[in-house]
Amino acid sequence: MSNYRRVMVPGGTFFFTLVTFNRRPFLTSDLSRRILRQAWETVQERYPFTCYAMCLLPEHLHCLWTLPGSDSNYSLRWAAIKAFFSKQFLREGGHADICSSSRLSKGEVAIWQRRYWEHCIRDDADFERHFDYIHYNPVHHHLVENVHEWPWSSFHKYRVKGFYSEDWGAKDIGTLALNGEFGE
Repeated sequence: MSNYRRVMVPGGTFFFTLVTFNRRPFLTSDLSRRILRQAWETVQERYPFTCYAMCLLPEHLHCLWTLPGSDSNYSLRWAAIKAFFSKQFLREGGHADICSSSRLSKGEVAIWQRRYWEHCIRDDADFERHFDYIHYNPVHHHLVENVHEWPWSSFHKYRVKGFYSEDWGAKDIGTLALNGEFGE
């Protein structure tokens, strides 16, 4: 059995990648987006965190969070978001994949991969690199040609605020956002 170790930094900023079970492409459906928003807001109200960037793709999502100063438990938040989403998704007609006996014995449904990728942000340059990677991701996966064409991204909020131009990422951005490990 693997011994996974998570970096727990109170008040830390983290980059996350969460992937659906077997990479089923359902996250951008109307139903999934609505339920994910409900799950997110419900959990965020109970267990606060600040989300700086997010991009929702058909079979995975990326986001960048900061936790409150005395708190390092992002695992609790993700477990709660995934549980809320899974229960509500099934209740409202969504479907899970066929479960393995291991998942069944633990009462799990096959909607999300069990684990997720997490990276503790080290400095401003690391933050910027992951921030840009999140927003460039739909182009990286050939879902659109231009970043501004993807509707399910915080890119639009930052474009309006002047952080990005509308055509940001339309040209080859070289190694700006694609160097490193991002949990895909």
